[in-house]
Amino acid sequence: MFASVKARFQDTKTIALLCTQAEQSARAEGRVKPGSEHFVLAALQLPDDTARHAFRSLGIDANAFNKAIATQFADALAAVGVVVEPSAAAGNTSSTHVAPASTPYEAEPSGQALMQRIAASRNSRPTRCLMSADVLLASAQQEHSIASRAFASLGVSKQQLADAANQAIAGCRL
Repeated sequence: MFASVKARFQDTKTIALLCTQAEQSARAEGRVKPGSEHFVLAALQLPDDTARHAFRSLGIDANAFNKAIATQFADALAAVGVVVEPSAAAGNTSSTHVAPASTPYEAEPSGQALMQRIAASRNSRPTRCLMSADVLLASAQQEHSIASRAFASLGVSKQQLADAANQAIAGCRL
């Protein structure tokens, strides 16, 4: 029982850090609310190494994922007749300024769905703390998100992502 309480306490800290970093990532792109792609990027910054390990095993890194995200935005704009460079479509971090949040924390629908999947996964890991690879597992379950399309454009299937995340979790010594 103590292990379960300890895991829940640690999960609260991890989720707070994950949400803070996802919001910072979104704001750096000029977006007010983070989407699932920002939560994936935030997971790569969490102290445990499981998401980074999963990315390495898939042969990708944060830079490749960022470029794939930018390409998704550029492709969406091109579909409606607006042609831009991928870096411009995803937001120019050097000139984009977004005011600090003045309302309670809120994410884009894809970010909300991802966080709901993470919360639902709690029962499958009663004594294990939330790890960054759990964010990748939740992302692997999404059908129509920027993150899922970015992974697909990198040649990573949902099953490959889930397998890499599960292997990273299994190999973790926390």
